[in-house]
Amino acid sequence: MKKILFVCNTQHYPHGAFEFIKQLRQQESLFVKGIFFTPATPSGTAPLPEDNSPERFVNQCKSHDIDYRVVEKNDDAWSRSFWVRETHYADLLVFSQELLYAGADKVQPNAYMQELLHWTGCPAIAVRENGHPPEQLIAAYDGTRQSIEALRSFCTLFPQYKKLPAQIIYVKDEPSNRIPHRQLLEEYAAAHFATLKILKLHWSSKKHFTTWIECFKNPLLIAGAYGRPALSVAFRNSFVETTIRNQLATVFIAR
Repeated sequence: MKKILFVCNTQHYPHGAFEFIKQLRQQESLFVKGIFFTPATPSGTAPLPEDNSPERFVNQCKSHDIDYRVVEKNDDAWSRSFWVRETHYADLLVFSQELLYAGADKVQPNAYMQELLHWTGCPAIAVRENGHPPEQLIAAYDGTRQSIEALRSFCTLFPQYKKLPAQIIYVKDEPSNRIPHRQLLEEYAAAHFATLKILKLHWSSKKHFTTWIECFKNPLLIAGAYGRPALSVAFRNSFVETTIRNQLATVFIAR
């Protein structure tokens, strides 16, 4: 059994994110804690329409034999201390990469999503709203300990995806075809994925990444921790942000 945090604001219920949870339930039992934030109403404006997102969540959990708990919070409860505490006691955080606080800013990742990715103490999945299960895996690798830990974390959480075609990509704009610790990477990845390619992509711009990833059907991108200061991580963050902004793939972000 896994404990999952399902997070959304009450005005935008993420059906695609819950579809992903339903797909996980086919593999194992789940306990899902639905955390619903009600956005603040600016002074002088009409109150937000009544929303039934928590009720919808409860009904879906009951229909799919998922253990659940509902937590409803006001917008002012959104804080670093809240998310650090909650995510330290969870296996996975799931949210919609399109709808999380879309009323505040539809251009994703908006400020709320970036805060969530910075603060989380557990791995996170930013899910596309199309609801399709992953069919291809793409792992971003930069030779650091964090990137291989991301791969390890994903393999531990999702062993059911080991039969999907997997590509591990190392991006660096240089003539050499060298990939750091390639033999060790091949040994590890071959133990976890049935179909595997390891590629070096000689790019200097994230625009190439956008064009490339669009060639894949229902991909899932595996990325390391978000928001650390190293240059290679900053480059990886730009991949993650581009992917989320353009709804190119579901994204797994390790911690």
